[in-house]
Amino acid sequence: MAVEDKLTMESRIIRRTSPYHPIIAWSILVLSSYRIYLSISLSPFSHQFPTAATTLPAATAGVDVSSEEKLYRAEYLPQPSLQQQIRSYPRKSPFLSNLRTFDESKLPYSCGVIFFYHIACTGGSSMNKWLGKEKDNNDNVTYFTHWGRHDGVQPRFIQKMNSWALDLDPHEWRIVHAHGFSFFPNSSEPILYQWRADVERQGCAFVATTMLRDAVGHTISQSKGMINPNYTLDHFVNHLEPENYNQRGIFNTQIDYMLYNRGPRNEQNATKYEKVRRAIEILVRHFDVVMVSDYARFTEIICRITGWT
Repeated sequence: MAVEDKLTMESRIIRRTSPYHPIIAWSILVLSSYRIYLSISLSPFSHQFPTAATTLPAATAGVDVSSEEKLYRAEYLPQPSLQQQIRSYPRKSPFLSNLRTFDESKLPYSCGVIFFYHIACTGGSSMNKWLGKEKDNNDNVTYFTHWGRHDGVQPRFIQKMNSWALDLDPHEWRIVHAHGFSFFPNSSEPILYQWRADVERQGCAFVATTMLRDAVGHTISQSKGMINPNYTLDHFVNHLEPENYNQRGIFNTQIDYMLYNRGPRNEQNATKYEKVRRAIEILVRHFDVVMVSDYARFTEIICRITGWT
């Protein structure tokens, strides 16, 4: 998807003439959120995240906060400066005219960063393995990942990624694999703008990509395959009840991953309409290649962009 944003000069935006990902990706993402669904993406965009004053946990100014709580806040809640930036960005509706695009006549690009945001149970492990092989098969390709199953991963990931977005050689490609706890798009969105600007300033391409899956297949794979084969529909439905909205979800939907990664599913008490709107907005603003279980097409597109054979 390509989107013109006031923080990115138009001369630095990488464009192509037609979207590489089917618009059905929007529908899949919406269907994976709650019990209803496709119509949600067409709901009014008037729902706002609560203000900063209402999103912080119970501890308030003047009260000592533990180091663990500070780490928690830093990862899962937009800090005031970042939150202000997020609100300053123009909103983009999920229309074809707003999707990121490439100019195919300029492909392949000579250098860049492939930023693969791996949503669990979408086949991302296969994509990550393929990207690793491309690193082994091409002398000008390097690879980096840092993820885990616990808090405190994102700061180290961001620190490494900040350096990886700089000092690219004219014919160098870098692959970045973001997975569990690596990066929280909802609260850290301004950093995506920073990385793209840093890479494009060097005349290279920043290619953000992810893989989605049909909602039913994703739910079955995650609940019965990754969590517990004896879980029932009632177990899954129960996590959608209002009192469970902010669980550290073992049932993270694809929308939850797009917003909160593996963290608490709704720390800001956003409505279901706002969650869908916000997830789509992040996809529109930042992601260049989004596929729905089309692995062959994914590899074909990445090879066209990079010139890998």
